[in-house]
Amino acid sequence: MQKKAIFLGECMIELNGDISSLGNSNTIMEVNFGGDTYNSAIYFSRLINKKTDTFYCTALSKDSFSKKMIERFKLEKLSCDFIRMDGKNPPGLYSIEINENGERSFSYWRDQSPTRQIFLGSKGKHLLNNISSASIFYYSGISAGILDENQKKQLIKVGTTAKVCAFDFNYRHQLHYDKNKSQSLFKEINNCVDINFVSYDDFKELFDIKEPNEIFNILSNNKNLILLRYKNSIIFKNLDQEIKTINVPHGKVVDTTAAGDAFNGSFLALMNNSENNCIEENLLKSHAVTREVIKYKGAIIKKNQMPKLDDYKGIY
Repeated sequence: MQKKAIFLGECMIELNGDISSLGNSNTIMEVNFGGDTYNSAIYFSRLINKKTDTFYCTALSKDSFSKKMIERFKLEKLSCDFIRMDGKNPPGLYSIEINENGERSFSYWRDQSPTRQIFLGSKGKHLLNNISSASIFYYSGISAGILDENQKKQLIKVGTTAKVCAFDFNYRHQLHYDKNKSQSLFKEINNCVDINFVSYDDFKELFDIKEPNEIFNILSNNKNLILLRYKNSIIFKNLDQEIKTINVPHGKVVDTTAAGDAFNGSFLALMNNSENNCIEENLLKSHAVTREVIKYKGAIIKKNQMPKLDDYKGIY
């Protein structure tokens, strides 16, 4: 029987370019598509075996940008069966500015995004039924952050029906503006997922922690795998086992866009493809993808730029 992996979230129109001269003259901006769970879905799809189908779940409209998104999804072999197309507005839009160190700053225009209403109405209920009981279900703090309270609960609940539910912490103060509510939300989600991908910087901003091990004091429940990205290392704790650390140097950095997204999608694909690989091996192979992604501008590298992961087997 074919496995079903579902990535749920918001894909947006992306503007990317140097606007330093925009105050004086025209500038050239690249138009693309991007979004945290969408990026992860692509890297997952590129690495997954033929026994698993990859679905992207979102809500769009019938405008030209939405139609082009669908074309892009299909080009990356993302199944579109779980996409609502009855929205009243085009997808959200965001811009990226990148400094000389490859660090990013974002601006968003997403208040009217169709994805904000993904579970509303009879079609929303029908969608919830269709995406339940997946082999893998993946969403993020951003996926939850754009939804109203009732839809948040529905998202968390449908995630628990999956064989493996994975979550990317992805805290954004623009979406999670009430810190107390956000802390409660992320703790609740942590208790309902099997894999929790965490960035130290995001966690530090929300919980005001001083050092990485505090994260495990807050999140560890002996029921899930917690993977923490911290500087040049990944600190992880699986179930009731001890905390471990693996070094993952980054090398050359041009653009860190989608670094974490690429890692998450790759790790889930490798985990799904083989139960024989140890966590450390999957971490190193996933990081190999990240190291390539950050060498290039943009979230998605070309398929021929993907590393040969067999070269990393057993090295850790």
